[in-house]
Amino acid sequence: MPGMTMWSDPATPVDQVELRFGEGQDIKLLKNFSGATRFEDSLFLAADERCGIDRLSLEGSTWADHRCFQLSSLLHLAHPDDEADLEGLAVDEGWLWIVGSHARTRPKLGKKNEECIDLDELSDLNDTRPRCLLARIPLKQQGRQWLPVHQDGERRSGLVRQTKRGNALSKQLRKDPLLAPFTRIPAKEGGIDVEGIAVRGSRVALGLRGPVIRTHAVLLEMEIVSKKSGSLELVSPLAKRLLDLEGLGIRDLKRCGDDLLILAGPTVGLSGPCAIYRWVNWAQDPVQHERRVRLHRPEHLIDLPFGRGVDHPEGLALWPRADSEILVVCDSPSDERLDTARKILQADLFKLPL
Repeated sequence: MPGMTMWSDPATPVDQVELRFGEGQDIKLLKNFSGATRFEDSLFLAADERCGIDRLSLEGSTWADHRCFQLSSLLHLAHPDDEADLEGLAVDEGWLWIVGSHARTRPKLGKKNEECIDLDELSDLNDTRPRCLLARIPLKQQGRQWLPVHQDGERRSGLVRQTKRGNALSKQLRKDPLLAPFTRIPAKEGGIDVEGIAVRGSRVALGLRGPVIRTHAVLLEMEIVSKKSGSLELVSPLAKRLLDLEGLGIRDLKRCGDDLLILAGPTVGLSGPCAIYRWVNWAQDPVQHERRVRLHRPEHLIDLPFGRGVDHPEGLALWPRADSEILVVCDSPSDERLDTARKILQADLFKLPL
């Protein structure tokens, strides 16, 4: 049909990487990873149904030695016992940055066809405040590994202060003329859903899975500085960029030098096309805080394989084995990539065009 995007055949992984979590680990964790980032011999992962950060360490050629770091021990959270819905991780200048979805959610439907649904319960949107999390945590070296810690010398962990209605970011979103209507809509139904973060100094970019505006994905950029206490403060209004990702939303971001790698996928909860794009020289494109929204067309690199109800690409991690390789971690992994007995998850390594 005229104007319809024709997706190419998905790329084939050049290798698979075993992520070993240990036999005592709850298998649910391995099915819910939504963000990833690598820093030297440490691989950090975020799951969207808990309030902690997981780390694997490189031991020889094996990723193992799993540890979980509870956010309540690293940050002063307003809602320490609630699910933070972590969606993105980034490392910059020795800091581990984390972001929650900032999303509203609706109760999940029953899986059985005959199960009745209470419409009053279904129409009750869950509180978004615990998901309004944007923070950074210092990384401290321990041998060849890196630990997220509450404080390392003068460096202290901190977050954009959480309030009764969310945080400073959610406040700006509620007042933004373009995005305000979407703050009242659940994630996965086209509402606000932050799913990626990239950082360069005080410049922070957040990728939105939703909404998609006239087939264009939304990238938010802002300047964030830290106070002496370690808490973070937004010192600029939101700058919005529209990205032509062929109708897809943003699932993850990774800064690669001056370039920005973008993992794109369906906005709603569907199995559908996924791809990686590259915004060349993103870091050299200055942020302009103005009422006009700029449209960008990142370079399409590769299409990714996905399954029907399984194997949804969710997280990216730069792979230093070669400058052009990247690790893709899937949510809802298929049985073929999940060893439930030994608690091993297979992630795919792809080669990107130079």
